[in-house]
Amino acid sequence: MSFTDRKLETAILGFAIIMVGGMGYLLKAPVQAALGGQDVVYEMPRPKTSFLASLFDLGGREVSRNYVNPFSKKKEDGKKAVQATKPAQAPAKPAVAQKKKEAPKKSEDPRKGKVDVQVVAAERAKGLGDDGFMADSGSAPQRVENSGKNQNVAEQQQTKNTLSGDQWRALMMAQPSKENMAKLLEAYSKKEVDDQTFYTIVTDLFRSNKVETQALALMAVKSNYSLKSFSVTSQYYDQLTPELQQQAHAYLLNYAVSARLAILMAALQSSDVEVVGTAAQVVLAGYQNAKGGVVSSGDPRNSRGDITVNSISGYSKFIPIFQQLAQSHDSAIVTLANTALSQIQSAVASL
Repeated sequence: MSFTDRKLETAILGFAIIMVGGMGYLLKAPVQAALGGQDVVYEMPRPKTSFLASLFDLGGREVSRNYVNPFSKKKEDGKKAVQATKPAQAPAKPAVAQKKKEAPKKSEDPRKGKVDVQVVAAERAKGLGDDGFMADSGSAPQRVENSGKNQNVAEQQQTKNTLSGDQWRALMMAQPSKENMAKLLEAYSKKEVDDQTFYTIVTDLFRSNKVETQALALMAVKSNYSLKSFSVTSQYYDQLTPELQQQAHAYLLNYAVSARLAILMAALQSSDVEVVGTAAQVVLAGYQNAKGGVVSSGDPRNSRGDITVNSISGYSKFIPIFQQLAQSHDSAIVTLANTALSQIQSAVASL
């Protein structure tokens, strides 16, 4: 069969080729458009086999590649935003639950934290009292039991109220009053204030220009008969007002009794001329009162027998002291010593 005899088959085959080619042409445009939206990957052309190719050839070596996901950062930012929006009270829930658990424990023992004080009423049966009436058990005395805390508090308060010497001095200079002087005398009697501090305060008060302040100093020395009190009063006697001098004179004469003659003997041996002169005058005044049978004291405490004894024979012990004072370089002391010797020696000789 020749080609002309197969015209129909040939036409059908040609038509099929044309249809396939037309379909390919129609489908080519969409495929190219889809491929155009994708990233174009370029590959570096490799040189052919040459000397330069051997330099750039990887030679079968492995290449380290690191793939970075551009959407990972957005995911992390989204997680942080979610955590930031969570309520802040969430971590406190365990603490609230813990408090709820501890609440029943605290209520189990309500007695804790209270003062341990028990009031115990003394049991007493009803019966006839001493006066013949029925004794009421409700009126029985009560006893307060404590563990000694009140005593400790009192001791701490007493220690707290104890002032140092400098504090006492500053207090009396800033607030000189009878109330503070009474507190000072009480502290001095309890040995909370030493002699040096006490008489330093007394000296400061005597040096004041105010009558009220000097009166407090005189109040202090009157509470204590001693050589120091006698000496400081004698030294500042001339600086006192006439009214206070009268009180100081009466106070000094209270040393002219048998119980205080030893203080006068020590005062006569002092290195202070004023103290020696005052002591000599007091001895002479006491001797005159003893000679006339008069007790030279207006002090109520001299009503005791151990103080009011004032005999002439007790002044004989002053004779050796006045004999030494008669040789003094001070003319006033020599005059007082000679006067005392002339009176006392004659009186003792006549006994």
